[in-house]
Amino acid sequence: MNKLRVEGVPIWATIYLLVVIGFGVVLGIPALLGEGFADLQTIGWGGRELGVAIGAILALLYRSALAYFLIFVIGTFRELSDLLEALDETPSNTSSAAMVGVFLIVGIACAAVSYRGIKREQRSQPEAR
Repeated sequence: MNKLRVEGVPIWATIYLLVVIGFGVVLGIPALLGEGFADLQTIGWGGRELGVAIGAILALLYRSALAYFLIFVIGTFRELSDLLEALDETPSNTSSAAMVGVFLIVGIACAAVSYRGIKREQRSQPEAR
């Protein structure tokens, strides 16, 4: 687990990043190929999911609080748009909205702890003069 640690970022944020990668790959690739598991999993939706997963893989490889922060902010806006779409359906898809809402809250929490990690990284680096 130490190889997955990013200085200043709790391990649970990295575990959530792995979940983002898993969902993005498992759901994104079939949808991108036109074989989504549900009608709303269109080709465009699949590309967006896979794109976030690839960004998350790069953040994991780069092992930087800044990279984590960026992908969590991107994911937060993805979840926000999904939440708004679920609530806009007629009738509102409240079960989907609730599930997406949980991911949104976790994503915001991960972005917040990653931002704290950026500040911690900055304090630990010597000033360039």
